[in-house]
Amino acid sequence: MKKLWMLLMVLALLATAAPMFASDVTFTGRMIWAANLDDGTASAGLVRFRPTLTAKIDDFNTLVAGFRNEGVTAGTGESAMRVRDLYLTTDVTGALGLDLPITVKTTIGQFEPGFTDWSYVSESGWENYYGFPLGGWNNFLADVGPFDQQMTMQVDIGFGPAALHVYSDFIGFMMFGLSGAIGPVSGWVTFQMPQFGGAPVPGGELGDGILGVEAKYTGEFGDLKIGVPVFFRYSLADLAPVENFSYGVGVSADYTMFHVAAGVEGDENDALDNVVIDVSVKPIDKLQLKVNTYLDLAAASALSGIDIQANYMLGATKLMLGWVVPGDVTTDAIPINGDTFGFANGLYMAVDVSF
Repeated sequence: MKKLWMLLMVLALLATAAPMFASDVTFTGRMIWAANLDDGTASAGLVRFRPTLTAKIDDFNTLVAGFRNEGVTAGTGESAMRVRDLYLTTDVTGALGLDLPITVKTTIGQFEPGFTDWSYVSESGWENYYGFPLGGWNNFLADVGPFDQQMTMQVDIGFGPAALHVYSDFIGFMMFGLSGAIGPVSGWVTFQMPQFGGAPVPGGELGDGILGVEAKYTGEFGDLKIGVPVFFRYSLADLAPVENFSYGVGVSADYTMFHVAAGVEGDENDALDNVVIDVSVKPIDKLQLKVNTYLDLAAASALSGIDIQANYMLGATKLMLGWVVPGDVTTDAIPINGDTFGFANGLYMAVDVSF
């Protein structure tokens, strides 16, 4: 914890001093603490701390420094704080004073690009990015985490309601994307170099990449709000015996204080794989009661777990009290609180605050 407090002091000093070098500086972040009692075994601790410094240098350049702590380093008890994001965004056309029908923005540094509209309706993304490979994260999603100490670059070219995106790490991995929206429908078309388990495969060939298409419809009809996302991702390389493609579809409905969402994901080997059903109600403005059910229909036993939770907002702070009904494999954790942490069984409580 000593290193964590030292880092907090440094961040505070930077936030104080940064206005001398930038016109606008903000300090934001999120902290989540959670505890679990599972058959007499108790655990508690920090599960997420992500402070971010954002310095608007001028009208065209913004520097972002993001830090992440998600527990302690095994065997040391020291906080596992690290620099996760450190990048510069530049409005190129604005800086050049060009009045064009297109806009050009660059992002240079260490960052997570995320070539996706996050087209799912569940709280957790169980039907979107869970599943491949080996039941983990990432189900062909066109995204890659920041490469530590690796310089990367993204170029975004906007034209009307659409934008073209190109990302490169300069050592062989690239992603291309086209995003846009027409009325209530938004979507992405992506192509990425081979990427398995959240990391690009060295020496991957361009012709072995992954194609992705996703779209999301959102509509309001009086007090009724509807959301319908779909996605399809296909590997040009033959990945047999594992899946060569993945798809997903969902539907959500919000009516006054009630919310219902259901999503399903499937692939070449299992037409129906991950299924999630979220049901919640807000009897009063700050109180939410919810039940999220997770199923893995491709497994020998379908039930992965059920999250039963009540939460209450105290301003920006969310207090949570819940119970995880275990799945048939009791050692497998299910995602909780929007996939920010997970437990496999028993009583839990948590605090989530954004600032």
